[in-house]
This record gives sequence, structure tokens and C-alpha cells, in this order.
Amino acid sequence: MEDKFDEGPRNYNDQSSAVEFDDQDEDEEKEEGKTDVDMDSSDDDNEDTRSSKSNIKRHTRTQSLEKATVIPSPKRRTYRGPSLEHVSAAAMDFEAAYIVDSVGETPTTFKSAMESSDSGKWKEACDSEFDSLQRNDTWEIVPLPKGRKAIGCRWVFRVKENQDGEVERFKARLVAKGFSQKFGVDYEETFAPVTKFTSIRVVLNIYMDQPDGYLDATQPDYVCKLKRSLYGLKQSPRMWNQTIDGFMIKMGFKKCESDHCIYIKRDDQDMILVVLYVGNLILASSNNKLLKSTKMALSTRFEMTDLGELNYFLGMETKDDRKTGMVTVRQTKFIKSVLIKFGMDNSKLVKTPQDTGLKVTKNMCEQECKHEDTMCNVPYRSAVGGIMYLMVATRPDLAAAVGSLSQFSSDPCPTHWQALKRVLRYLQATPNHGLEFTREEGSRICGYTDADWAGDIESRRSTSGYVFMMNGGCISWKSQKQRTVALSSTEAEYMALSEATKEAVWLKVLLGELGEMTSDEAIKMYEDNQGSIAIAKNPEFHKRTKHIDIRYHFVREKVESGEVVLEYCPTQDMLADMMTKPIAAVQFENIRDRLGIQGAAANESRGSAEKTAAVKNVEKTAAVKKTPRQAASSVEASGRPSFAIPVGTGMYQ
Repeated sequence: MEDKFDEGPRNYNDQSSAVEFDDQDEDEEKEEGKTDVDMDSSDDDNEDTRSSKSNIKRHTRTQSLEKATVIPSPKRRTYRGPSLEHVSAAAMDFEAAYIVDSVGETPTTFKSAMESSDSGKWKEACDSEFDSLQRNDTWEIVPLPKGRKAIGCRWVFRVKENQDGEVERFKARLVAKGFSQKFGVDYEETFAPVTKFTSIRVVLNIYMDQPDGYLDATQPDYVCKLKRSLYGLKQSPRMWNQTIDGFMIKMGFKKCESDHCIYIKRDDQDMILVVLYVGNLILASSNNKLLKSTKMALSTRFEMTDLGELNYFLGMETKDDRKTGMVTVRQTKFIKSVLIKFGMDNSKLVKTPQDTGLKVTKNMCEQECKHEDTMCNVPYRSAVGGIMYLMVATRPDLAAAVGSLSQFSSDPCPTHWQALKRVLRYLQATPNHGLEFTREEGSRICGYTDADWAGDIESRRSTSGYVFMMNGGCISWKSQKQRTVALSSTEAEYMALSEATKEAVWLKVLLGELGEMTSDEAIKMYEDNQGSIAIAKNPEFHKRTKHIDIRYHFVREKVESGEVVLEYCPTQDMLADMMTKPIAAVQFENIRDRLGIQGAAANESRGSAEKTAAVKNVEKTAAVKKTPRQAASSVEASGRPSFAIPVGTGMYQ
């Protein structure tokens, strides 16, 4: 694999990139055979989202200039994003398809669904949705009152896939066109808080057209008077949340104050957690009997689909190996879909997402003004959005790159796009990497914080970064440019330490509610700057610190109260270093491994080695000391389960 990596400082070009620019030599241009792009703008009904790459047509430099339709004034540059004639339907729909990708031809109207090759399956999905709405008494057929206007509705179709990309089921939902509602006329505030777990729900009378394919033959001119909330209405999310929240409270669950989407119920020594994400629920319990009874109660009250063991959720593939005590979370399928959509699935591989020799700035746009017509054809914002979702969910190794490149979403230049393509090449090299949590590491939490002083060469502001580790994996991370200019590296580190302390306090509250921390336990945080540690531990003011904003002295209070303990960490061991700036490949890979970001192949080989070692230990007659991971595998679980390794998990939708 080593010979496939490109270690050149700025060699960004490859044959599969979606857009190539005109700053190449003529010989290289002929060899590549492509410069600009033109996307096929065919009808959405015939668009195959898995083959959007085939819609890309290559043009020469002359054709590219002839196709340009937006020529901003040279005095003031304006980035308008990809025009509709240059972006395929798959690219335009990319931002709306982060969570679930579909395969095949997904219809956009009821008519196209009934005319497709899968019309029978779509009809069955529509019938199931319509019957469910009827059973729930969602509306009644009435004449439209004078002076009232009915809002429209439409069918939304989606092919649901599992973690392997295989078709799981066909899904149809009837959605009201809530965008036509007016505030104060059709809807207002839907609840008012009264007590901690109580709110008042306000249900308004709303009229809607009858759905396509299910028109009442006896009363075709009548409309549907909604008696319950429906997808698409402005107030639907709040009304649903109020409903499920009230039911969970009646069942004896307690809502976490640190995260109102987590519900906890304790029964003697056992505990069950319910995590709510809109219409999806994740259940985790230390007792299978308690888990089953909760599922039964939810199914009795709501029409739900039991998806079984948690293995695919919001585009994240999860695996729980209870024998080795290991949980992995990755997004291999989503990464591959991103690479295909932007034509980077056959690109050259790189070892890091950022080039250590490149500093991207806004001034590059002025220097490369001649290419601004070309940038109108580049889906820069969509690509940034795709890798941003990866970074937020499972890939902390992308944090610094995403934080840097997202600054130019409104006005990118060719150099920015080339830097973004390097991130995609890095994903092409590491599609199977994801977070790994192990029981052997224990559930004690610790944090690392760092800062890159004056790293922004234009504003001279610093970049803060932190990571928090638990069960051998990274559970929280952040990379953010600081609000003000720091006058020294110590001040920059102190500001970063304050931001990390806020996250530490919140994590302590959350873990306390989950029963993983007591109020007298402290979170240990590592810092590689002795000066910032001294300022935090010694509440003294002098000429070198008197100008620091009061908000950053928050860390002093938490250190004094004992909630946070600061310890020095050598720079070479600082895990937050990759959150602040580009670093060399060897150091980057070392930190990535220590953060628990592992590839699937590495996990499988490690698991095989452990199994072999376990067999040898059994065969040996002499007492041999086992490794921590083998010991964790052979000892029966006792006491409370680790937070990251629940005994039983399940998912509802």
C-alpha cells in the first residue's frame, strides 16, 4: 500500500476528480483529457443517484469559457455556487441525503412511482402509510370553509438500505406542504412550559388537500381537516416531541437535564437508556427483560418498527462484540457514496487530510480571480457539508481540515477546491476507519487541550482544539478559531483550556446522570503549556494577564473547586495537536491510532490474534498471565455495565 500514497507537497491532480482547472501545462492537460465539467440536468425521475458520476461530461478549456454564464465584477467577487445547469440532481440533493442514501431510481411523484418498475412495492408502501394515518385518525373529510385555503401535500419516497448497502425496504411518507403556512395565521407557539416535565400543547385546525391516489370518490371536492400533526407542518416536530416525552415520563423514565433527548429508568441494580433522535429511538439496557418490557410498552402506544440489534443508525455502522468488549462505529458506506458523487472513488491516496506546506487564505481568491467563472461549476459547499457530517459523527481526524476549508464556502477559489479534494483522497485511503471503544481501557474520562498560536496568517488569531477520551476512544472533540488575537502562546493555550473546561463540566454532568461519575470525582485534563497551567492554578493578576477576558478565567473556578484537575503533558504526547493545525504523516497516524480511530482490517487482524492467544492459554498447563483484553474476554461481566458497552441494545423507528 505504501507505493500508492502520494507524498508530494501539492500534487492534487488525479484522473477521477470531478473538476480539473485550467492552470495545468498543455502536455498535462492532454494527458488528463479533461478540464471543466458539465452535469446532465435530466429529469429527477430518471436520475440514478448511485451513477451520478456517469452524468459528468468533460469539456476543453474553450468550451468551459463558452458555458460560463456568471461573470462577477473584478472589483467585488461574488460566489453564487453551482448553477442548476451545471449540477446534477444527485449533487443538488446531496445535502438533503446525508443520513440515508437510496439506490435505484427514486420517484419524486406518486405518478412516477406508479409508472416505475417497482410500482408494486411503492404502492404497498403508500397503502401502509395511508392505512397508518387512517388508524391514527389523522384527518376527517370536510368541505373547505369560505375564506380558508387548503395547503397541498405530496408523497415522499425513499429506498432504505442496511449497513451493507442492500435494499431493506421501500418507504413512503405523506408530507404536508408546510412551507405555505404563515406564522400567526396557520400556527403559533405549540407549547408553553409549566413545570420541569410538563408543557401545554396547542393544536390548530389545518386543512389539507386529499392525497394523490387516495381521493375520496364520494366527496372529491372535500379537503382533509387535520386532527393530528402530519409530516411537513411547522409545528410537527414539537408536537411529536411533546407526545413521546409525556409517554416516557408516564413510564417512569427521567429526562437528562444535560441532554433532553436521553431518558433514564433505574430498576434496582438495572438501568435502561432511551436515546431519542426525532422519530428514531435507541434502547440500551443492562437487563434484557427490562429491555423487552420497554419495547412492548412503546409498541403498544406507538406504531413502531423493531429494527433489532443496533447496527446502522443515521448513516453510522455500529458493531458490538461482547466477547472482546469492543464497540466500533464507522461510516464506510457513507464515505463511499461521497467519493462516488464527487468523482473521487478512483483518486490517488494520501496519508493526511491536510498538506503541511499549504496555508489556505482568503487572499488566494484575489490572486486567482481569473478562475472565478470556473468555480461557479464546483459543488464546493456540498462537498464541505459531506465531510463535515463525517467529522461530527465518527471522524475527529478531519476536524482541523473541515474547520479550515469551511471558512471559504461562500467564495472558494481553485486552491481551496484542490485542498478539499485532498481530504477526499484521504477518505479514499481510509474508508474503513472509525471509532473504537474497548472495555479494557475503563470508563474513566480524560481530556487533552491544545492551541496553535497565531496560526491564521491573515487575522493572526489562534486555533483551539480539544479531545476527550473514554473507554479507549474519543467521545468529544472540537477545532475552532479563537475569538480574539492572543498576545502569547500561553494566552492562546489558556483560552483553549477554558473552552475545553466548559465541555468537561458538561460531560461530568451527563456522566453523573448516567451513573458513571460521582459528584466528588474530577476530570483530568492534559495541557502542554506550563504557563497556562500556572495561570489557572494561581489566581493572581499581573501585567501579563490583566487584559485576558473574564470569560476565560472560568477555568480557575473549576480548578479551585476540584471539578477539573490539570496535568502537564509533553507536546509529543498531546492528542489534541491534530485539532489545531496540519501535522506530518508519522505524527498524524500515531495520534489517530491513540484516539481510537482504527480501520476495519486492523480490528479483524487484532481480533484473530487475540483468539489465537486465548486458545494457546487454554492449552497451556502452566499459569500464564493473560493480556488485559484476553482477561476482559474471559471474565464474566459483573456489577454495573460500562456505559460504552451496554449488555443489550436495540433500535426502534
